[in-house]
Amino acid sequence: MPVADHREDTTLTVNALVDQLIRSRKVTNEQYKHLYDLVLADGTIDEDERRQINRLFDAIQVGRVIIMD
Repeated sequence: MPVADHREDTTLTVNALVDQLIRSRKVTNEQYKHLYDLVLADGTIDEDERRQINRLFDAIQVGRVIIMD
């Protein structure tokens, strides 16, 4: 699989996971690790992934998403 295709697949997956976490209003440690692994799968963070991460962190900061143990 070419790198560009892999990057697009990872970005779509990151977007879907962040959407799911915001909809569910919670993040478990396992889900956080999965997101971390997806974002760093290719060793870099692109601008879209950065936006998604910021979106999730913003939701956590304002209390729309809680972190579960």
